[in-house]
Parts: sequence; C-alpha cells; structure tokens
Amino acid sequence: MSFPKFAVPTWPPQWTEIFDATDRCLKSGRWGQYRSETQARLTSRLAKLVDVSSDHLRLCCSGTAAIECSLRAAGVGPGDEVVVAAFDYPGNVRCIEMVGAKPVLVDVNPDDPCMNIDSVAAAAGDRVKAVIASHLFGHAFDVSRIGKLCRERNWVLIEDACQVKGMKIAGARAGSFGDFATFSFGGSKVITAGAGGAIVARSARHAAKLASILDRPSETFPMSPLQCAVIEPQLDRLQEMHAIRNDCASYLVSELRDRTPSWQWLPSPLGADSAYYKLAVLAASAQQRARIVTLADQHGFLLGAGFRSLHRASERRCRKPVELKFSAMLGDRLFLIDQRLLLCEPEVRSQYVDVLMHIYHECMES
Repeated sequence: MSFPKFAVPTWPPQWTEIFDATDRCLKSGRWGQYRSETQARLTSRLAKLVDVSSDHLRLCCSGTAAIECSLRAAGVGPGDEVVVAAFDYPGNVRCIEMVGAKPVLVDVNPDDPCMNIDSVAAAAGDRVKAVIASHLFGHAFDVSRIGKLCRERNWVLIEDACQVKGMKIAGARAGSFGDFATFSFGGSKVITAGAGGAIVARSARHAAKLASILDRPSETFPMSPLQCAVIEPQLDRLQEMHAIRNDCASYLVSELRDRTPSWQWLPSPLGADSAYYKLAVLAASAQQRARIVTLADQHGFLLGAGFRSLHRASERRCRKPVELKFSAMLGDRLFLIDQRLLLCEPEVRSQYVDVLMHIYHECMES
C-alpha cells in the first residue's frame, strides 16, 4: 500500500512581518542592549493579556526557567514538597528537585491529560508548599477547584500555561489563575522564538521576590531584543492561528473518530476558546502506539509519543500518595499530532485524514 502524499506547513512561520520586525530591531542598534523598547513593549502586551501590570510579568530564557524561578520566588526549598502530576512535562519535576524539594506525584483525569482534583486533595501533607498544574494539549486543568483547594491549604499554585498562550478558560486567559504562571516560546510552541519564556507573579510580594531572583543587577535569565522582535508579530496573529488549529482539530476528530474505533480521540472541550499545541489521541496499547509513531516518522508526518509518565519513579525520589493508573496509561499509549500540521489550509486536511487512515490500517493489520 503506497503512503498518501501530504503537505506540511512551513515552521517556524516565514512571515514578512517577522522579517520586518527583526530588520527594524537590527537597524535600531538596540539589539545589543541589556534592555530595549522591544522587550518593554512585549512585556506590556503579555501582562495585558493576563490582566497584570508590567512589573508583575518578567521575560526569561525558557519555560523551564520560568517554573524554577516561580518555585524559588514562592519560597520552595529543601524539606518542602511540591504536588505535580505524574504525567506532565518531565522538566517540571526536575525543577522541583533543582530547588531541593521533593515531588509529590498525583494522577490525571480519566478522560483528559490534566491533574485530577481528588488526587491533589489526597496528596495533602505538612510539607506541601506548592502545586504545579499544567494545561496540556488544548485541555485546561480545573482552575476553579484546584485554585480553591490551594487557597484553603495555603499552597502556592504555579499555573503552567507554556503550551496554551491565549487560551480562554471561563472568560479569562490561561495564565490568569495561578499565584504564578509560566509561558514558553521554545521550539514548536504556538508562538516561538526558538527559546524564551515569561513568568507572571500575581501578588506584589511575589513580584518583588521574583525581581530579587532575576535582577543581579542585570537580568540573570534574559530574553534578547531579537527574540522579542520575532514574537510580537506572532502575538498579533495568535487568535487567527488558534482559530485555524482549532478548526483543523475539530475536522480531524469529526472525520476520524468513528473510523478509528481502537483510538480514543481527546479533543479539548473548550472548542473555539482552546489552544492546541498538540492534539492528543490514545492508542489501544503501548505496542500500537510505538507502531503508529514509527510509521509517522518514516513518512515525515509530525506525530509523536506523549510524555513519559513518572509513575515508576522510586519512593525515595518522589512521594506517591495515590494510584497513578491514568498517568501510566497516558505515558504508555498517548500520541500527539503536532500543532504545525494543524495550521494546514482547509483543502489539505483531507490528505491528513488519508495519512492517518493509512497508519490506522497498517497498525490493525500488523
């Protein structure tokens, strides 16, 4: 059986606006400065997006650095514990360990990849100081209930919004719900500068603590003026790009869900308000997932495995107060369709359906 032909959108975006913004930054001579108008303008725009003043949002070198700096600004250190999902970006657990704290692993929901509220409640302990909760693959964690629980327990909530810039949850943008929130502009994120991040501190006290970590006296983990120049034109078109991705994700799910019964599609319930960094699909088994990823890789289709679950981590490394069966399931079986494919033109989408049906039949026959 021949593999269907398909077109992949160019990434990173090759927009005239990006080239013009970079050119202006270079010609201004300010690209070699520690601080520039470009950085200040991007800071102001991102702060407005999440309804804080500019001095409550700081640019930094990566989303991972943003998580670590948030933990430090929250006062997390040796002897403390931080609640995090066993199925999450592995760098979040490493950040907890980097500040000397111990991860407390909790499970995700049975029908989406986000942290489960009952699992979080069961993780309570005298040493818990913070919770890192991630919005993943177009899904939002339960901001209302997890936020309420953190306030009741006096836990600091660090909202990982690295994947979902611009996503709306209950009328507010992702990044508006935590004591701290983090964004990433790395790699294939929905806005990219190759690397980069941002940290939101909701309170004046946390903003001041964050400044004491980042300013020594120049910025410790900076993002350059050229990176900021590249980001701004993408921010201008963020909602337009979200609409394209959301529409493509809806199309793929509607066309393929009934035709691929051994796969479980996990589209976001947020619909038009969502932000897809990846579209998540659950394979029937770990073996089938491996075959799917191999076939996609052989033919250049941007699809890959999800995060590795940490449910097998040792008790010495992590406290595990609850069963982690859904995290284990996602770690073994989840695969992800990349947001770059979701940016395709409408007339190309049927090609993707053909490709995915080809992969599905190959898996079922092998």
